[in-house]
Amino acid sequence: MRPLLLACLLLAPAALRAGEGPRFTDEAAPAGLAGVSAQNPVWADLNGDGWPDAVLGSTHGGKTTCVFLSTPAAGGERAFYDFTPDSGLNAAPAPSTAPRAGSALVFGDADNDGDLDVFSARYGEFEKPKASPAGEIVRGADGNPVYETTDDGLRSALLLNDGGGRFSHLQRAGVENPPETATSAAFLDYNNDGVLDLYAGNWYREYGVSFLCYPSRLYKGLGNGMFEETTAAAGLLTAATEGRPDSSRPVYGVSHCDWDDDGRQDLLVAVYGRQANRLWRNNGDGTFSDTGPASGFDGDAVRHGRYPDGAKRQPEPEWRSHGNTFSAVCADYDNDGDTDVFLGEITHAWAGEASDRSSVLENLGKKKNFKFRRRPELVYRVHQDTRTWNQGDMRAAWADFDNDGLQDLLLASGDYPDGQYLRLFRQVKLRKFRDITAEAGLDWESSGGVSVADYDRDGDLDILAGKSWMRMPAHRRKGPLPAPALLRNGLANGNHWLAIKLEGRGAGATNRGGVGVRVTVKAGRLLQTREIRTSQGHAGLADEQLLHFGLGKAGSADSVEVRWVTGTAVYEDISADRYIKITEGAGLADWTPAR
Repeated sequence: MRPLLLACLLLAPAALRAGEGPRFTDEAAPAGLAGVSAQNPVWADLNGDGWPDAVLGSTHGGKTTCVFLSTPAAGGERAFYDFTPDSGLNAAPAPSTAPRAGSALVFGDADNDGDLDVFSARYGEFEKPKASPAGEIVRGADGNPVYETTDDGLRSALLLNDGGGRFSHLQRAGVENPPETATSAAFLDYNNDGVLDLYAGNWYREYGVSFLCYPSRLYKGLGNGMFEETTAAAGLLTAATEGRPDSSRPVYGVSHCDWDDDGRQDLLVAVYGRQANRLWRNNGDGTFSDTGPASGFDGDAVRHGRYPDGAKRQPEPEWRSHGNTFSAVCADYDNDGDTDVFLGEITHAWAGEASDRSSVLENLGKKKNFKFRRRPELVYRVHQDTRTWNQGDMRAAWADFDNDGLQDLLLASGDYPDGQYLRLFRQVKLRKFRDITAEAGLDWESSGGVSVADYDRDGDLDILAGKSWMRMPAHRRKGPLPAPALLRNGLANGNHWLAIKLEGRGAGATNRGGVGVRVTVKAGRLLQTREIRTSQGHAGLADEQLLHFGLGKAGSADSVEVRWVTGTAVYEDISADRYIKITEGAGLADWTPAR
């Protein structure tokens, strides 16, 4: 057992009672997923058979994406077979024959045909000049800068699914931005027209040379997978400057949710480089306003920029006194009907108190004008060395792993060699968490991305976790490559559950995938709210696009309320422990994945 995990166990006030909480076992090897590299995994049903498939993004030895489709195995188990060559996700658009893997893959039904398409973000850095050992820009004989990376002509792109998990580039779809470095994105229907739109988060223009950044961009969906850029018209176009309220900032994560419960999807932008996050509120008229400062989403209150004694660094200006935010994961974690957020941050002991810590942002609701209260103490950790610690909290997920009706927090920490692990904070009672990493059987050091789904359809939620070898000493690396973990939940506490698949009518109503639709389930005293989302932050961080509700000891849901674009539908007395499908305008039915 790792020393940090032993410490977590000893610090826990009480052990889990037998059968009470989740306990995970790594099934990657028997399921066929142990022989590939994966830093950024995501669950997505690519062929429409009702079973989540594993999409594994890797940067180990070069960018590539592996695709494994779920298939039946002996004894009623699930296994995965390699579908990578057939998927087309690594192919460049014709006539090029060069390989092309996206730095982030975001899934959504862009053409409303009932299957998941993908936006493949391109990490270019074609405008970063080379620097000499002295830090001077290298110039050619013509006096112009010499760039580190030659522009290969490949851009961010939209790939359409044929329904069987085979993807092809849609030429001139309208999302092929200029040669900008994209790190993240989200599909959402910001204008409620029943067609998904796209927001792409962009990075520095010349990372390490200046603070200048590319503007992030909004693309309005036109149907049939086509888009047009509406960044400026939507009030989202930022300036090519630094340090001003309207300056472009280095985006590392994009999320979306209805933060203020007005029926419209808002954009949450996680910003790197100690700069302020943005919360773009959807005004309902096609435009957005940045409510980050007013809501407290932009950063915590400590903004003096000073470093600790001994750091030998000059204080930062106020605009560089925020966080290195990677992910913004939305959930109504306290079941009060409004949307809260967890922000995952990287910081270090040497950065001082002005560098933001990872934190739960508790939504104070309409009476407080939807401001956030920061609660970093909810996920407090004792660092091994108070002088030199790192905090690499780049990815996270909210999920009810024990089906008790309270969402737990899965926190993926990595990229630093001082005890960065996948951690599970169980919500033992409302707004009170306990680190149960050791009790839950998790021992996953330097975690990459995470994605949550009930991959074996047994009623509890499982985890697909990537691995990062960034800054990991060679002697602590296991195996020939950073392979993923398939962490199967062996929950056996008798709690009930309900899983819901949504289907909208498409253009003129709700988008086919039900993205952004709000569902509220009442079971006894439990009242839970969920939305389907396509992105939660860094590098395509996302869970399967189904809604899972733990019901505790309730054998049925008293009511299920679905808020479509076209109106609200309510269903009563829904029996538990099953998958159901709710179709806009057509009601509720049992939904059984193909065997």
